[in-house]
Amino acid sequence: MKKILTVLALIMVISGAISCKKSSDDGNTNNNAKTLLIKLTLSPVPATNQGSFSGAINALLPNLNLATWKVNNVVRSNESTIAFSATDFQNGVLTLETTQAVSNCSITLSGVTTAQYPYTAVIQWTLNGKANDPITMPVTSTLVRTFDIL
Repeated sequence: MKKILTVLALIMVISGAISCKKSSDDGNTNNNAKTLLIKLTLSPVPATNQGSFSGAINALLPNLNLATWKVNNVVRSNESTIAFSATDFQNGVLTLETTQAVSNCSITLSGVTTAQYPYTAVIQWTLNGKANDPITMPVTSTLVRTFDIL
């Protein structure tokens, strides 16, 4: 079940990045690329036998190449899409940051648990230093959410 959700998440992220590319007809070379930092928080982090959480993210640079990411401040080169799971969280927190300004980003999150072991996922992103309001998602059974950030 976890592998199916992860594969579905990857497909959604890739299709989102490809299909949601914004076009501009004004000939302006300023494509509104922005720096991006995403903070994900799990509370509590689900134990292996009590649920799962996974996701995938990718972003496009203004030249339509895929972005490089820092995951928990570690650069992950040569990965066009970053997949992550609950084991990647440090003290319940995962940070994802682009190494260059991007023009498009899509992230898909999925969580599975039972009512006996609920947990909460929170996502907050910062564009050009300006943070959006955090989005809280309670996970009591199944969660699948996709966010097209730019």
